[in-house]
Amino acid sequence: MLKEQIQQRLKALSFNDDVVNRYDESQRFYHTFEHLQDVVSYLEKSNSLTDELFLAAVYHDAVYDPKSSSNEEDSANLFKADAAKTSLAADKIATVVQLILDTKHHTASSELSKQFIAADLNIFNESNERLLQYEKQIFKEYQFVDYKTYKENRIKVLEKYNQNGKLDFLISYVKTVMPLIAVFPGSFNPFHKGHYNVLQKAERIFDKVIIAFGRNPEKNQRTWDVPKTIQNRQMAEYEGLVTDFVDSLGYETVIVRGLRNSTDFQYEQNQYRYIQELKPQVRIVNVFCDKEFEHISSSGIRTLEKYNKHQIYLLD
Repeated sequence: MLKEQIQQRLKALSFNDDVVNRYDESQRFYHTFEHLQDVVSYLEKSNSLTDELFLAAVYHDAVYDPKSSSNEEDSANLFKADAAKTSLAADKIATVVQLILDTKHHTASSELSKQFIAADLNIFNESNERLLQYEKQIFKEYQFVDYKTYKENRIKVLEKYNQNGKLDFLISYVKTVMPLIAVFPGSFNPFHKGHYNVLQKAERIFDKVIIAFGRNPEKNQRTWDVPKTIQNRQMAEYEGLVTDFVDSLGYETVIVRGLRNSTDFQYEQNQYRYIQELKPQVRIVNVFCDKEFEHISSSGIRTLEKYNKHQIYLLD
């Protein structure tokens, strides 16, 4: 069912169709409109897309923050608030709420719930190719988690749902694959649009980029808040040498350095020589920012702040 069709059915039930747009939020990589579409299509094919199941499908991931442990409760509360503005019967509201809550642990409370949970977990019946795509999407949603922690907990989750060995392939993949992970270090005081431009380019190269806030004794200590735009990434703070920080991670990474111009290049070339001597096996990737950002610097922004002219260079 296309987005327009879902929105039309929501309107027919007197619900605000804007709820569908929540599935386009930037922190989502698997729990997107595509997932909603898959759930609805599964229920359509089984000829069981009642109003209750349709509304549960639309709202079950309407609130989704990978860092939150109350997504299901928050989604159910959002549904109740929206349903209160309609003429939907109280028993149907209660049914939809329970269906949403049942997806927290995927434990069915009724036959209807079994159908809905089967639709929500239908990804586990897909081809190995689709399972690999799914795993990469989940990895991206949980990129704020350190890789070693992610790997351990992800295997536990997959083993929980591994009925009849259907997920053996995916579990083996998670156990053996080593994602391409980079570290993007800097003082980032503040982390601005130029940094973000480099980060976005690096994320097209690597599976994950860790933003490492370093304390440089030659620079002012970081006083700016971390922008909301980057808060779904893994962030870390370190003192001392970046090579020591990379060692502390316990797995292979690449260091990403952002470049604005030839002056930056010369500086980074000298830094590279030091790093080569301290840790020869470390690889470094230099990423040039786009021309529109090459003049932006954290020190320049701090100067402009005194005149209240700095906001255009900052991230939300």
